[in-house]
Amino acid sequence: MIEAVELGWRIVIALTEGAGLLVGTLVVTLALRRGSRAAARRRRTAILRRYQADVDALLQSETASIALARLLSSPRRHRAVIGEALIAPLRVAGGELAEYVRAAATSLGLRDAWRARLRDGRWWVRADAVGALGLIRDRQAVDLVIDALEDPHEEVRAAAAAALGSLGDPSALAVLLVALKDPARHERARIVDALGRFGAAVAPALADHARRHPADAPDLIGVLSLVGGGERVSDLVAWTADERAEVRAAAVAAIGVLDLDERSYYFALRALADEAAEVRVAAARALGRSRRPDAVPYLAARLDDDWPVAAQCAWALRRLGPAGRHALAARAADAGTAGELSRQMLKVMAAPATEAAP
Repeated sequence: MIEAVELGWRIVIALTEGAGLLVGTLVVTLALRRGSRAAARRRRTAILRRYQADVDALLQSETASIALARLLSSPRRHRAVIGEALIAPLRVAGGELAEYVRAAATSLGLRDAWRARLRDGRWWVRADAVGALGLIRDRQAVDLVIDALEDPHEEVRAAAAAALGSLGDPSALAVLLVALKDPARHERARIVDALGRFGAAVAPALADHARRHPADAPDLIGVLSLVGGGERVSDLVAWTADERAEVRAAAVAAIGVLDLDERSYYFALRALADEAAEVRVAAARALGRSRRPDAVPYLAARLDDDWPVAAQCAWALRRLGPAGRHALAARAADAGTAGELSRQMLKVMAAPATEAAP
């Protein structure tokens, strides 16, 4: 019996020592990994400091050739960090700057490196690579970016959608429209944003797709107001009579983004009496943006409407100058929603700061 107890204690001690050794090994491993990451960050920062001045000079025509020559003499192991510095300005500016960066990236071999990284096993490397190709507008890589739209990882697919929007290649339009109908794999907001970057040239195709695929209409109507401009007013006005409230609301909101002409102004006024509150809200916002004082009596009549509608009407009246102020003052003594909103909006108008629309 005593021998069995001693044997049991020996087993327990052995297991405890083994567990302690395992925990110790894990702690050391984690510490080494953390130290390795910190060292990598320090190396990256040092490399960035070393080349940042040349990257900045590369983006100026008078110093570009000298800066490129110096960057071409850099070790290839430093090129990835140089690439990050090179595309950073493109995240906030494009245009001619993208031409400079693309030319430099090609000379430095970065464009080919980014293309090759689309096959990397790490999703974040693929996402960064496809994003870089979009930022430099590498139109020769359109097919590769389209393929990335079907990547197993959602972040890579999102980066590919943004890249296709930056590239603006017409051949990618149909692919993005197909992706719009697959919300399980693609965030609609990202696809819509990418479509919005294509510009006015794609407006007819977007309008046609919205007519043929009614489920996509609310999203695409908003895009049309941004890329189609006044040329698409006829399409937008037609959608204000759609049987679906969400489509009517999107159409009224879209014409509100444009400068209302007599025709679209009429349809915005008509929408202020729509049976759906969301459409009336969109109409009030559009009329407030119109800056037309003749909309004042129609908006003032809706200060007793459902709260979201009434609040938007009060905001619109605030934007319509003296006539709007007079209408609010006339309702300030009323009971209920109209009086409360009118008093609140007059108080806001008296303050020096301004507020965004509700």
